[in-house]
Amino acid sequence: MTGFLATLSIGSMVLQNGLLNGVCKKKLTNDTQANFFNAVQHIVCMLIFGALLLGGHLSWYTALMGVLFGIVTALGTVYKLRALSEGPMNITLIITTSSMIIPTLSGVFFGEGFSVFKLVVALLLIGCIYLSLGRQQDGAKANGKWLFKCAVSFVFLGLVGVLQKVHQSSAYKEETSGFLFVAFVCSTLFSLGRVGRGIRTIKWEKYIWVIALLCGVCTYAMNHINLKLSGMLPSQLFFPLINGSAIVLSTVMSVVLFRERLSVQQWVGVIGGIAFLVIICLVP
Repeated sequence: MTGFLATLSIGSMVLQNGLLNGVCKKKLTNDTQANFFNAVQHIVCMLIFGALLLGGHLSWYTALMGVLFGIVTALGTVYKLRALSEGPMNITLIITTSSMIIPTLSGVFFGEGFSVFKLVVALLLIGCIYLSLGRQQDGAKANGKWLFKCAVSFVFLGLVGVLQKVHQSSAYKEETSGFLFVAFVCSTLFSLGRVGRGIRTIKWEKYIWVIALLCGVCTYAMNHINLKLSGMLPSQLFFPLINGSAIVLSTVMSVVLFRERLSVQQWVGVIGGIAFLVIICLVP
């Protein structure tokens, strides 16, 4: 069951990465667009989790944790979208993906054993991800504003994993639907508040709406499954496995489905990444 859930989560992340990169530079070119796109994704999640919550229980602890999780998720996602729209995709993704180091190290605070070997392997995995993404993918240039947005996204996306562990280590860990319903109500309101009157300037073609809805379903799947998995797997296995697999498989997908050519450097990164993912899973 754990392997099946992990596969679904990784598949959702790979699909969303492909959809997001295609739409970010063309349509999400300012904060208003990025926040509104984020709001649409999270409205989808809010509706799904709301339906799952019907008849369920929601404690004050879970509700407050959900509020915090929602704000952190919204900030991490919005700044990732803005970083993707302004700077090079490869470096943006490696910085945001490297945020997995934060929750990976947090496992020691939840009574989990710490393995220096696994930490080293996780760092080597991040290095392979960097190689697999290549040096030039879109011609976008790095700058101070882009770096700041990457840094903010890094911190908040890292905290997402920490908050998952906090909730799943509590006595209220079964209240997953309630936790995520509150979280996405909060993040939706937060994103819409940042859009403000700028919503009048948004004019999207139908396919952008479809992409936003599909990304919303992916976001739902990732969050629901990952919340459960964070309580089932040790941090030093869960976070590198899920995040690392998503990036490596996104690169493989670009070759198989979109016929993109990889350099020798990228092939080294892909093969090395797969090898380190296997090591993380197999070595105790």
